[in-house]
Amino acid sequence: MASQFPGNFPFGGAASYKVFRNVKDPQFGAVGDGVHDDTAAINAAIAFGNRCADNCGSSSVKGALIYFPPGTYLVSSPIISLYNSQLVGNPNNFAVILAAPKFTGLGVITSDVYTGGSNEYYLNTNNFFRQIRYLFIDMTHCTTNGVKGIHWQVAQATSIENVVIYMSSGSTTQIGIYAENGSGGFMSEIIFVNGYIGMQCGNQQFTTRRLNFLSTQIAIWMLWDWGWTWKSIQTVGVNYGIYVESAGVVGGTIYVLDSIFTNTFAAVVINAPKGSTTQEQFLVTLDNVVLQSVTYAAYDITNGIVLNGGTTTISSWVIGTVYDTANPNGAWFAGKPLDAPHPATASLRGGPQGGYFERQKPSYSSSTHDYWLIAQALAKGDGVTDDTASLSLMFALGAAYNRGVFVPTGSYVIASPPLLIPINSVVVGACWAQFVASGPKYSDMNNPQVMIKVGNVGDVGNIEIQDVLFTVKGATQGAVLLEWNAKAATQGSVAMWDSHFRVGGALGTNLQAAQCPTSSKSTACIAASLSFHVTSGASGYFENIWAWTADHDMDAGVAQTQINIFSGRGILIESQGPCWLYGTASEHAVLYQYNLASAQNIYMGMIQTESPYYPPFVIAPAPFTSSLNKFAYDPTFSDCGGAFPCSASWALTISNSNNIQVTGAGLYVFYQNYNQGCIATQNCQQRLVATNSNGAVYLFNVYTIGSTGMVHPFVKTVNGKPSSTLGLALAAPNTINTATPFVAAINAWVEIFPGWVKGQ
Repeated sequence: MASQFPGNFPFGGAASYKVFRNVKDPQFGAVGDGVHDDTAAINAAIAFGNRCADNCGSSSVKGALIYFPPGTYLVSSPIISLYNSQLVGNPNNFAVILAAPKFTGLGVITSDVYTGGSNEYYLNTNNFFRQIRYLFIDMTHCTTNGVKGIHWQVAQATSIENVVIYMSSGSTTQIGIYAENGSGGFMSEIIFVNGYIGMQCGNQQFTTRRLNFLSTQIAIWMLWDWGWTWKSIQTVGVNYGIYVESAGVVGGTIYVLDSIFTNTFAAVVINAPKGSTTQEQFLVTLDNVVLQSVTYAAYDITNGIVLNGGTTTISSWVIGTVYDTANPNGAWFAGKPLDAPHPATASLRGGPQGGYFERQKPSYSSSTHDYWLIAQALAKGDGVTDDTASLSLMFALGAAYNRGVFVPTGSYVIASPPLLIPINSVVVGACWAQFVASGPKYSDMNNPQVMIKVGNVGDVGNIEIQDVLFTVKGATQGAVLLEWNAKAATQGSVAMWDSHFRVGGALGTNLQAAQCPTSSKSTACIAASLSFHVTSGASGYFENIWAWTADHDMDAGVAQTQINIFSGRGILIESQGPCWLYGTASEHAVLYQYNLASAQNIYMGMIQTESPYYPPFVIAPAPFTSSLNKFAYDPTFSDCGGAFPCSASWALTISNSNNIQVTGAGLYVFYQNYNQGCIATQNCQQRLVATNSNGAVYLFNVYTIGSTGMVHPFVKTVNGKPSSTLGLALAAPNTINTATPFVAAINAWVEIFPGWVKGQ
């Protein structure tokens, strides 16, 4: 099988390095009979090749896919999933990971290792690039107290999908997933059976979809968070659905969406401390929550707020602050429905409980070997050769003859752009195969050049892309990494999963600490014009997508040295819909992270952003001033007069758009020129979200850090009426924390302009 999985990391990797490992390979020696202890063999397979472990920090060139053939693998201590690892079973017959009766360790599978006190292998907020898929974790033989199925302490570009965690019935200590902190992240299609707690978790932000809890005593125990979107949760026969007990931590938010609780004592319980103001507490939003034989829908023990259950559907209910036409300056809702919930737009619906549409990442479990074309039959992926023509032919053949294209691990240079992925393509990468913009074609920000086009303008059909990385080899200031033109023939039939954008900060990019230190304004470190563009005629389903302009050097060891990389724009969406964005993030672009420009019928949840770390060393729109308006609705910051912290990257800007529905947005600014002193005073920059001349915008569960303003409506008069009647949403009166990082949060910002006409 290894011979069918070629590929390597050409930048800094050894030619003999193996990306693919089969744990049953004689070199490693796992047996998989449920009798022999396979712990050492599995960990040997994972670690082979001097991979990134303790005192490494992170690595862009030591990724691996570890395959578990069908079988039962007995383990007596943790399977240590090193940085940039994918643990993958067979989708037709999940491998069973069996915890031994006297298992010792934190998790049957662990993503990080405590080495003493709070010291660990990896910094949890930089623990990127991980997957677990198609595994069955069996804890029913284990008698050790406190064992967890998965210890998942991760950040962006991570996922757990299609996993079953089976615990002992009646256990008072077993936990399915323990995720104590991090900056995630995405999970979907996980089944938890029995045990004490299905998932015990805390994180800066996270998106989960289709988690099923059967007879666990507590489905979800939340330790803390800033924000979490719980989508399509299902509990059956549990005591508590979501139990929040953040001991000593004031504040946090949850958004519970399109979920069903059956034979459950209490769907949501809040038992968390509060501060001295009304706002300083844990905020809750319920949206399309179905109850079947539930005693309490919500019980806020802290405030004595009770929403009784029964068998019913809760369309809308919140504890928190709401901005809408009736409450233009914000009002506290102490447990009641929204006055203006989002519409049930037919093109966006069709998912669980009649809610938002979902589409699981395909496994291709019924495909045969001859269905796949191997990209390296023509392309090199060596980080040097121009693979544009080779990949163009390969993708054209795949689409024409109904074949999928498998792209082995490698760095495929696209020096003669654009590369077209035609309509009706299936593209699957291995361990985030890289498409690399490189060469003089990308040298001019005033003449932007698209690296990859997904479909041509006007194309309608099907597209499936997964597990690839779009990146650059600088200097590439004119690069547009991906332009999405494809429109779906049927709901969600053009889609991309687990694919990411990385600009700088890795071996081979020429955009590392040596070239782009934090003292640099070098034009050689201007690395991209735009990461991801969804054009006006396109639609799309996008899940677990991270557009990262590097803030640190991934290959600088434990130092994780910070760097100055300049990319103009994050994600630009002009689509008329429908579009769905689940678990997406965009970070450190100069002008904006997300820009919805003349768009409509867009669903996003959750989204996450960070502003660049270097301002005011460089102040927006610099260094992209000359290229302003090369793309729709580029912000010019003309109202700021060149002054900082007004002239600073927008987290989200929405202009001339309609029916924008966002169910969770974590928007952060942590620095002024790499100093975090501004967080406590909430003045790292002045504003994060802009709305301008829109029809209807529904922003739910918006939480911010470091900014004076949260949402800023730009108001103009149209036909004698103001385009918005809402006031500014400011951070200070909406702060929910009593200590750093002083998160500010609101449950809803609903801006509706009756009689809106696009372009007015």
